[in-house]
Parts: sequence; structure tokens; C-alpha cells
Amino acid sequence: MFFHKETLREIISLKYYFSQKEELANLDNIDLWIRMVATNRLTGHSSGFFSVYTLPPNMAVSQESQKRINLKRNQIPEYRNTKEIIVKKTKDLIKNLSENQKTILRGIGKKSLFINCDARYTSVIKNESINLIVTSPPFLDIVQYAADNWLRCWFNDIDDDLTSRITMSKTIEDWENVMNDVFKEFYRITKNNALIAFEVGEIKNGKLNLDEYVVKIGINNGFKCIGIMINSQIFTKTANIWGIKNNSKGTNTNRIVIFQKNKL
Repeated sequence: MFFHKETLREIISLKYYFSQKEELANLDNIDLWIRMVATNRLTGHSSGFFSVYTLPPNMAVSQESQKRINLKRNQIPEYRNTKEIIVKKTKDLIKNLSENQKTILRGIGKKSLFINCDARYTSVIKNESINLIVTSPPFLDIVQYAADNWLRCWFNDIDDDLTSRITMSKTIEDWENVMNDVFKEFYRITKNNALIAFEVGEIKNGKLNLDEYVVKIGINNGFKCIGIMINSQIFTKTANIWGIKNNSKGTNTNRIVIFQKNKL
């Protein structure tokens, strides 16, 4: 329902190739790049993706939902050349990078620490070692991360159980408790004068502005709030899916709370 049979065959071949190389601990940088781009191109709403027309690429509908989309649009998946799409997207991504910049980025990548864990418990990160944190936490339970990413998880052999561990707070009180522990950890790992850009949004049809809660949490954990950037976005396809129109409700207006650590 998402892919032409030949396109699906190519996708499965890629998936098998990456799985085999990962099992042998033999994935190189080229493999990792191709897998990243392929993951991004799995589904979308234009010919630049592997799939027939579907929702925007930051989410994947269920198989039954895609059948309904196909029926409503009277569409049948056409063949998409995965190799050509990956090459085209790669060229788009690196077209503005000089050879020197590529070399610098490769060096940074080798020295960088990539971890996958709860933001409240990052013991692998040293005390007072971070200059800048840029992050956006789950907005309570309005985004179903596991359901939205099921296809990406399948392609990358990621266990569904991992995505189900993402914090999905039912109430603002539960969310505050989790974020309070997160900011305690932020304080431990950040250097003096370090900055935090913490992006949140409006939820519950605009009745809750999460930035108001975040400001209090940050200050209570020793940070100074130096400003809030309000980004009033133009209507988006994803926002429409969540029932957001003309910034009247939902997450089409988001706020970035800026904190600084001023340790006396």
C-alpha cells in the first residue's frame, strides 16, 4: 500500500544489507550515510520519496490508514528508483559544504559522543563539560512517537519497545516532574555560563503554554531565564494532521526558552 513491489524489493534489500553488516560490526561511514538518507526518504508526499503520496515524512500512518488514503486519492504506488532518490538527496544535503568543511565535520564526528538514553540519567557525560544544550522534549502525550515511527523502526531494526520508553506524560504534573529531573541533570553537565535552548509549544487547544512551566522549572534548578523566542509558524501539513489551523490550537506556535547557567 506504500510502495511499488519493485521499490519494496529494493528497500528490503537495503534493510537486509545494513542488518548483515551491523551484525558483523562492519558498517562504515558510507553505509551509515546511505541508511540515514534512505530512512528520511521512506515515506512522504512527493516523488522525492520512495512511497506513494502519504503524510509528511516525520510520521508514517498505519497500513490500514494508507489503504484509505490510496482509495480516497484513487492512487496506486508507482515505481520509485531508490538509488536515484538517495543520490539526489545526498547531493542536496552536501551541495553547500566545501571539502574543508567536510573534513572538519568528519573530525568532529570521530570525537563526538552519541548516546541513546533517558535525558535524566546521562552519567556517561562528565560534570560541567557542556557549553550548549538544544532540545525539544515530548509535548505530554499529543504525539504518538512509537506509532508515527513504526516504519523507520522496521527499516532500522529498532525494537518497538525502545520507542515505547519515550516519556508520554498524561498530565502536566507528571510532565513537570520529569522535566524537573531533566533540568537537574542539565545543571550537572553544563559549564558555567552555558546556554540551553528548550523548545516547547502550546497544547490542549492552546490552553497550556508549556514555556510558562519550563521557565519555573529552569529557575528552580539554578538557571537564569534570559528570554523566550516565540515562533508563529505558517500553516503546515503536519499541523493540519493534528487539527491545528491558523495558529488557533495545538503546536503551530512554538516557543524556545533560553536559559543560562550562572553559577556563583
